[in-house]
Amino acid sequence: MFTLRDTVSSLAPARADDLGKTLYERFREEPDTLIVPVLDDEDRPIGLVERNAFFLRMAAEYGRALYALRPISVLMDTSPLVVEAEVELAAFTSDSLSYRASDLLRGFIVTDGGRYLGVGTVLGLLQAANETNRRGVEALAAAKAAADQAHTFMTAVVEAIPSMVFVKRADDHSYVLLNRAGEKMLGHARADMIGRTDVDFYPAEQAAIYRERDAEVISSGEVRVIEEDHVPRKDGSIALLRTKKIAIPGPDGAAEYLLGVSEDIAERKRAEAQIARLAHYDPLTDLPNRLLFQKDLSAALSRAARREDLVAVHCIDLDRFKTVNDTLGHPIGDALLKTAAERLRACVREGDTVARLGGDEFAVVQTGLTDLTGATRLAGRIVEALAETFDLQGHQVMIGGSVGVAVSPNDGSDSDELLKKADMALYRAKADGRGTFHFFERAMDEALQARRALELDLRVALAEGQFELYYQPLFSLGADRVMGCEALLRWNHPTRGMVSPGDFIPIAEEIGLINPLGEWVLREACREASGWPEHVRLAVNLSPAQFRDKHLVGIVVSALAASGLPASRLELEITESVLLQDSVGNMSILHDLKALGVRISMDDFGTGYSSLSYLRSFPFDKIKIDQTFVRDILDDADALAIIKAVLDLGASLGITTTAEGVESVEQLDELRRQGCGEIQGYFISRPKPAAEIAAMLGVTVENKMKAPLVTFSHGEKEGPATKSWEDEGVRRQEA
Repeated sequence: MFTLRDTVSSLAPARADDLGKTLYERFREEPDTLIVPVLDDEDRPIGLVERNAFFLRMAAEYGRALYALRPISVLMDTSPLVVEAEVELAAFTSDSLSYRASDLLRGFIVTDGGRYLGVGTVLGLLQAANETNRRGVEALAAAKAAADQAHTFMTAVVEAIPSMVFVKRADDHSYVLLNRAGEKMLGHARADMIGRTDVDFYPAEQAAIYRERDAEVISSGEVRVIEEDHVPRKDGSIALLRTKKIAIPGPDGAAEYLLGVSEDIAERKRAEAQIARLAHYDPLTDLPNRLLFQKDLSAALSRAARREDLVAVHCIDLDRFKTVNDTLGHPIGDALLKTAAERLRACVREGDTVARLGGDEFAVVQTGLTDLTGATRLAGRIVEALAETFDLQGHQVMIGGSVGVAVSPNDGSDSDELLKKADMALYRAKADGRGTFHFFERAMDEALQARRALELDLRVALAEGQFELYYQPLFSLGADRVMGCEALLRWNHPTRGMVSPGDFIPIAEEIGLINPLGEWVLREACREASGWPEHVRLAVNLSPAQFRDKHLVGIVVSALAASGLPASRLELEITESVLLQDSVGNMSILHDLKALGVRISMDDFGTGYSSLSYLRSFPFDKIKIDQTFVRDILDDADALAIIKAVLDLGASLGITTTAEGVESVEQLDELRRQGCGEIQGYFISRPKPAAEIAAMLGVTVENKMKAPLVTFSHGEKEGPATKSWEDEGVRRQEA
């Protein structure tokens, strides 16, 4: 008597922690594999992944991105049909058709003592059932009831299979069987097909191909698979089938019949095509993605090398996309990206590639150029197209775009190199004010290499303690003495010498070093200022980036506690940009700092858009008039009027006002006449090292170790003034 052990097929199983992408590749490499069992560490089955269901999920929107790197445990059916190998074949098939027909048809797992043995399929059941019938023909003939039961069993199995099952005679290739699924797939009634051959239904040439294939199977005795068989239906449409054929031997061992099972793979092919498209196209804009862009660029460069023409790469950035996305929401941002993609398509010729590289970054491969004229014209068209107003669901939006261009072979013949250089040119275009385009220049690469070297040196400097603090006095005109000093960061590079803060502070902000650097500044400045006379306050600048650190208030408390500096002697300077970024959250932090007793001042007052509104919403202790106004106070009536207005405003609000950038006695006299209470600038003193400032304040400095490097600030002055003074100490003009 046959059991399931006689039908089992060997198939390599998977493990629950295998990744989706691994299974995807396996299904692609093994087209005959329709199911994959999933086992635990003890080789016991815990699930099953079915080929068609898997491809449909991977083809869904973002399916590959969601499942490629996730374990297949999230994709598997956790309740597969599992049966022991010693179960009787006929009983199993009958029970399964009654209770779990769909599981039987897709495939099931066979175990031996609970551990995985192999898989069972409908084709295997059919073959075993046929062998059962052949061996038991004499016994069945003696018992008609048993013969009828066997016939009923076979008919039930064949009719329930969702794939087309057909049987032909081996001698004349006429049909002797076609199941219900076959009728549906082909559109022909089985009554019309039984007893007839393919030549009665298909064109002679195609019928001859089918007959030749069948003859090969019959003569070889081997299983043959036609991966993609385009079969005409009765209504003229085409069925896309995957067909497996095998010869069925008669009592004498010679082939008597040909058994075929055909699966409709149209839906699976559509799913595979969708997956392939998702791998190469951006789902939002339907533009090629970075992967396909790189392929197209490499192909274009190869063609151009043979033809000796030029290829231009345009890197494109939407200038104010982030603002639109943040203020109007992601749906408007998505609509903007799609509309921008349409405009870019309209700018290029057929044969050029427009791609979305990610975010608001796009790129174009322009081919067939003989000189730079065509690239210049295209870059100009792109800038003009993106400068036009976007109408997005009732919102009128203007963003603009910047373009960087690199051209092969002058700028390189490698796709990565060209893209990198086009990106450098884009960076220059944005630095030049945006809404423009720029071609790559060799100096850009040199500047980038220099910047990268500075970035590496900056990381080393933080670790090795190459930074030091200088201090610039704040002079009270009323008390005629120094009432405070502002801490300014200096980098004494071992080979470069003194590096300008304007060179390294922006890099520190970009690469995430500004917070540890700023914390070190705060701690070191508090430590050094703790030895100054009690009337001298310490001013430290805070970067907007430091306000994104939720521990900022705690860091200030710790620096004060470690140094012993009273909170009332610490003055923290911020710029308006701190309040422009997350104004509610940053305002809360400012109130917490104020509650400690720390003084808060607004630096560069008058250079922003909303300074006056912030004076109403937060009780600042000081406002500092930006040096651009002080510089023009003697020659520009408007600058003088602005300074006078700020001084009057400060007096009315009870806020101290400091004028920055005072460089001459004439500026000092004018500020005194206008009622300014405090000044800072080269006329009073240049920034000096801690020891010199301490000596100027009459303090003897002990040889203390620097505080360990742990975060600086942003309010460094622009650089040395054009005029220097021999006397850099504190001095006051004699009447």
